[in-house]
Parts: sequence; structure tokens; C-alpha cells
Amino acid sequence: MASRTRDHEPPAAPAAVAVVLGAVTLYLGAVIPAEATVRHMVLCAVFGIVAVLSGWRAIAIAGRRRGPRAWAWVGVAIAAVGLVSFGWQALVIATGGAVPPPPWAPYLTP
Repeated sequence: MASRTRDHEPPAAPAAVAVVLGAVTLYLGAVIPAEATVRHMVLCAVFGIVAVLSGWRAIAIAGRRRGPRAWAWVGVAIAAVGLVSFGWQALVIATGGAVPPPPWAPYLTP
């Protein structure tokens, strides 16, 4: 029986991807444009999901290394906040204003 091979991917790579895409997700989740809204929302969802998955991957392969684990958690947290703000604004748009808009997006008022 062959032994299981070690994963040679550096954990800092997916942690860095998580932080960068988490920041993009936060920006896209906080600002919903008037034009190209669907494309904007799809990009936000894709970037947020990839950021969270990259962060979990970095956490899984980091082992005892604190730096990559910390940055991965930062990326996951930023992406989660971005996805929550995106979800809130998507809910406001989908319900036609029945849900109160978030305080950072006053232009969403019906």
C-alpha cells in the first residue's frame, strides 16, 4: 500500500487569495450599482464563495503555522461580511423595498 502523499501547496497562497477576494467581495457587497446589477451580484457571489473556500483550504493545510491561519481567518471574515451585506441588499431589491435598506445604501430606498 502506498502512503498518502503530503500536500505541497503553501498555505499562504490560498490565504492571500481569501484576503484579496474577501476585500473585493466586501466592496461589491456594499456598493450595488444602478446599471449591470445582475452581473455585479453574480460577481459578488462568486468572489465571496471562492474567498471562503480558499480560506477554508488554507486553514486545512496550514497545520501549526499561525500566519497563514490568521490571514485565512481574516479573509473568511471579510468575505462573510461582504456576503452578508450583499445578501441584505439583494433581499431589499428582491422584495421591492419591503425589507428596510441597509444604512450604508440610502439610494436603495423605494
